[in-house]
Amino acid sequence: MIRVLLIQGHGSDTLVSDLTGQMEIDLVKASSLQAGKVQAARASCDIILAPSPGSSGCDEPEYSSDLIIWNQEIRSRGEATVFLLYTQVARSLVVTDITAGISTVPSGQAAPRSLIAAFRQASNRGRLERSFRAGYDLQTRIIASMPLAYLGLENGKVTDANQACLSLMGRSSEQVKGQPVSDLISADESGSLHEAMLRTPGSRIPVRIHLPAGSDPALVSGLSGISGFIFLEDRREPADLAARLRETERECREKLWLSETLVLKMDPDGTITFANNATLRCFGYTDTGLDGNHISILIPPGLGPEPVAPVSLFLGVANESEPTAIHIMEHQRRDGGKIYIAWTTKAYYTPSGELTGLLCIGTDMTDQTPEGEGRISTRIWRDRVIEGTDIIPEVFDAILQACIEIAREGREGKPVGTAFLVGDRDEVMARSRQLILNPFYGHPEEMRTIIKKDVREMLKEYALLDGAFVVSGDGMLEAAGRYITVDASQASLPKGMGTRHSSTAAITTVTRAVGFVVSESGGRVSVIKDGKIVKVIG
Repeated sequence: MIRVLLIQGHGSDTLVSDLTGQMEIDLVKASSLQAGKVQAARASCDIILAPSPGSSGCDEPEYSSDLIIWNQEIRSRGEATVFLLYTQVARSLVVTDITAGISTVPSGQAAPRSLIAAFRQASNRGRLERSFRAGYDLQTRIIASMPLAYLGLENGKVTDANQACLSLMGRSSEQVKGQPVSDLISADESGSLHEAMLRTPGSRIPVRIHLPAGSDPALVSGLSGISGFIFLEDRREPADLAARLRETERECREKLWLSETLVLKMDPDGTITFANNATLRCFGYTDTGLDGNHISILIPPGLGPEPVAPVSLFLGVANESEPTAIHIMEHQRRDGGKIYIAWTTKAYYTPSGELTGLLCIGTDMTDQTPEGEGRISTRIWRDRVIEGTDIIPEVFDAILQACIEIAREGREGKPVGTAFLVGDRDEVMARSRQLILNPFYGHPEEMRTIIKKDVREMLKEYALLDGAFVVSGDGMLEAAGRYITVDASQASLPKGMGTRHSSTAAITTVTRAVGFVVSESGGRVSVIKDGKIVKVIG
């Protein structure tokens, strides 16, 4: 949901007409800049739409000055709000992102989509700029506080080293003096000494080298010609902090993505007793509401090969003991469109153990295919799952879509369970063996690439086989019917998980593969990494 504050002016009626009723937009109107400041102080906005200076009614010098000051105040507070300016040119309305230098001319029936796309791009840029500023400031403070060690050099040989440097290298002064510095320090892959490696007994330490004034950093063999001293900055802590910073940025992006929260309450029999405005907008029931309807109104018919009571789907989320997993369920809008919601559910019981109700907190995780169909959005959480693996994003999405289709459709009306091991092909093959003849052996790559839709359709036939599929990180189907030989006791999973889940989890603890498991009993898809379930789609 994008919150837009519209400062009314010449042309604003067109914007109101285009944006009113759009589920992605929370539109707030203000009659003037001063009224807009009051509105923005009450609740932060993603976008502020203001008339361009010089347009009708906004040609006073004070207006332009007030607009600039307001923008500076917002940026000084570190907020992610972005200003867009609009003006009426002849019969057309032009919306301009001054910072990015992008103008949008919405027209006709496509006007709302054009505006929403421009708002989303500007809003994301504002949030990323704020995140980058914070990250840059943090790294600057870290670098400023780093202690430095130094080496004295004479024609590239060590003549002196302070205690900080000796401690960093894990060597004594006698072991260092007289040694060629090129034996102690190596450049990075590009040949730069800006980020180099310090060789120590049993390890290599990332360092940043500060050369004497006038030295040529290109002399890497290089350091052999240097006389004077060089400073070594230990970069282990910044490297660790940078990794933590990347993880924090991903978590922040995920929280921003999940910021529009859906709230739903229901009785034990599945009758909806409360749905907030975000839920009504998401499902398309803003005019009629959902109170008194059964939850099945939001569940698509034929969700899986076997009928499942809708309430039990939410109870399964409430009873799940894995705290890190997000449970994504397929739903349908009022107009029949497909959407996916990530739910966290709390079940309420009497002291005697009788279920009294369910409180469900959810977020829309739906993306749109080029054909306009709804699919699960993986943009935010996918990168965290494939980090440290050789899996490309397109392969991850293709495997996930194939698993969802197998879980939903089964085979000939019967539920099917299977597993995929994706990435780190050689290690996975070494820790598994064939139960049957490999049906993919000897076939050309174009007939084995999982990204092709017809190949994914073929998988549904082989999903009936015992054992797991093995897929390389670039999407090549390497084998089917593989028996995992890793000890399953290494995995720690919630109670109730079968051998397919435990063996898949076990092999992900000793390889860099990611596991996808389709549950035969529940029709859910579990994504597993490092022995843990990180996502559940049901």
